[in-house]
Amino acid sequence: MRVVKPAASALERVAWALLCALVFSLPIEKAVELPGVGTIARGIGLCAFVAGVAVVARRWTLRPPNLAMFFAGAFVLWSGLTWFWSLAPEATAARFVTLVQLGGMLWLIWELCRTAAIDRWLFQAYLGGAVVSSALTMMRAARDQQTYYRRFATPGFDPNDLGLTLVLALPLALYLAATARGSAAWLYRLAAAPVIAAILLTASRTALIGACLAFLFAALTWRGSRPAQRAGSLALAAFLVSGALWMAPGASRERLATLPTELTSGNLHGRTRIWKTGLKAYKAHWFTGVGAAAYPEAVRPWLGVPGIPGHQYTAHNTFLSITVETGLPGVFFFGGLLVLLALFVWMLAPAERALWVTMLVVWAAGVSTLTWEHRKPTWLIFALIMTAWARAWRRERQT
Repeated sequence: MRVVKPAASALERVAWALLCALVFSLPIEKAVELPGVGTIARGIGLCAFVAGVAVVARRWTLRPPNLAMFFAGAFVLWSGLTWFWSLAPEATAARFVTLVQLGGMLWLIWELCRTAAIDRWLFQAYLGGAVVSSALTMMRAARDQQTYYRRFATPGFDPNDLGLTLVLALPLALYLAATARGSAAWLYRLAAAPVIAAILLTASRTALIGACLAFLFAALTWRGSRPAQRAGSLALAAFLVSGALWMAPGASRERLATLPTELTSGNLHGRTRIWKTGLKAYKAHWFTGVGAAAYPEAVRPWLGVPGIPGHQYTAHNTFLSITVETGLPGVFFFGGLLVLLALFVWMLAPAERALWVTMLVVWAAGVSTLTWEHRKPTWLIFALIMTAWARAWRRERQT
């Protein structure tokens, strides 16, 4: 006979609701600022963390951490230690605070998300936030409120960052549709349409590549999919391709059309020069690194500062950023974390494995031109993979 678990307490339900609100806010976080707090995600995150601590205190038990969490914690700690030799101490201190907060979010999800139902709520929350963010982007496009250079994005977002943020919602939409029935499945597919439209409006070439890779989930699950799922996936893929070729605004299509040239013979909008300069800085600080968030200062002797006021040269590559800023130990800790997450994914059931393989592939492709080791969606993916792995290996007590 299966042991019946006690019903969730009111405090746990509040904590789950706040966690869902936090995940919902991620695709729109920069559009809403709270006075004295910062982004709406930071405010909700603080409330969710307090509620999570209260739940743990009430239970009087902590969920045992996994090895990946130790690697994540070590990376955060080492990033903080680089303050002692950082080329930009203030930036390093600010980055460390951000990473500590992200570590808190990682722990919160690990502690509260112990069932597939709760994880599914988070998937739905992120997709819902992406739909709202997409609507805001389309409204700005309709009013011709450009972020810059005929590109559109939710207020507060850089188009490239928003593009990848939205792209990560596509595999979740396909997974939710594949594991739902009837009208609910079509609702998830319908939700993916405005997300694709907003991705095209950002005119982000990286996001376009990521959006194409998002359909890897459909390919991996094609054999076992229902006809409706196959038809829905093909329709969304056709919408993406036709949008990039014919339906998106002319300026967006023109920029996206330069993708083949940039990949084969271009400089990726000046990124290759920034990468080569970063490697020069790495040679002088190969073990300790130049300090977390100190990449702009490290390349300043060669590149100076951009001509746009308030801008600076960031790595535009998460893996290079970690290598240059945190040195060999940082590469070991972050790389070890990624290896463990890949092993976790390999151990999952087929449908979940397809989802998280796709998410990691999309994320890796996206962050190859973006600096995202300190962005919330990155750590959300890591945390959800850990919870999926924990469920896969948990044994229910039976008598």
